[in-house]
Formats: sequence, structure tokens, C-alpha cells
Amino acid sequence: MTKKKDSKVNQDDVSELEEVQDNIEQPDEESDLEEEVEPSAEEKISLLEDQMMRLQAEMINTRKSAQNDIARARIFGLESFMKDLLSVIDNLFRNLDFKTEENTIPADGYELILRELENVLGKNGIVLLDPLGDEFDPKLHEAISTSNDKDKGNNIILSVAQKGCILNDRLIRPALVVVNKIPH
Repeated sequence: MTKKKDSKVNQDDVSELEEVQDNIEQPDEESDLEEEVEPSAEEKISLLEDQMMRLQAEMINTRKSAQNDIARARIFGLESFMKDLLSVIDNLFRNLDFKTEENTIPADGYELILRELENVLGKNGIVLLDPLGDEFDPKLHEAISTSNDKDKGNNIILSVAQKGCILNDRLIRPALVVVNKIPH
């Protein structure tokens, strides 16, 4: 009898397992409906607000990062220029050390230092404008006075009060000049 009982129990167990498997394989229609339900308007608003806040935070972080990059570029961009200028500054101090009570600083020393300074400036994209004898150009020069010299042509620069300066093809400071004006 125990064998019959065991086989009857096994058959009952098998049939229950088959029912469970059938239920698993056949999805409920109700569960499908729950999955297809769209989020409510409040949930959508909440999701969109969350996305908007994340995007705003990302924009703020990007802006701060860009500002830091610009600040670093300004600081370290001058580093090579400053290194180039240090030799000129050293030469100026050496020239001053050469001066004694009986001896004035030789002009040749200053001329050499000025040439060195112009080379350093040129190497860093800075050009000094010395337009003596050139034709007046209002884009590059600022006339502080006019003069009448019949030996020179009209609109010719007779003297330069202050040199102009160009940085990478951009005018930083116009040259202050005296221009020849011949009356008609």
C-alpha cells in the first residue's frame, strides 16, 4: 500500500506542478494592463522637474569649469612672456649697477637693452609702431598736432611723441604723432 500511496502522491504533486507552470507561462491579462499604464501627469511633471534641475546643475558646473579654464589661461599664458622679460630687467639692473658718481650710464647700454626688449616683445606677438616718415593712417596713428614743412609731403608723420603698439595684429595703442599739413 505504501507504493500505491506514494505513486498517488507523486501524481498529485506532478499535476500541481503542471498547474503552476501553466500559470507562469500564461501571463495574467491584468498584469499586462498594469505595465501599459502611463504615468500620471503629476509623475511626468515630477520627472521633468528632476531632469530640469539636473540640467541646470550641469550648466552651472560647465560654466564654473570654463571660468576656471579662462583664469588659468590668463595666469599661465603670461608665464613665458614674463620669463622672456626677466633677462631684459636683469640687464637694466646691471646697467644701473655700472653707474658711479663720476660715471653716467652709457647710452649704448640702454640702446642694447631696448633692442633686446623689442626682440622679446616681437617674439611674443607684440610690435611697437614707430611711424616716423610714414604716411598718416588714422587706424594706426593719432595726430596730436600738425605742422607745415614744405620739404615733406602732405600727411607725412614728422615726429612721434609716443610709439604705438600692436598685439597679434590688433591695435592696442595708437602712435601719437605730429602730421605734416600743407595748405592748398
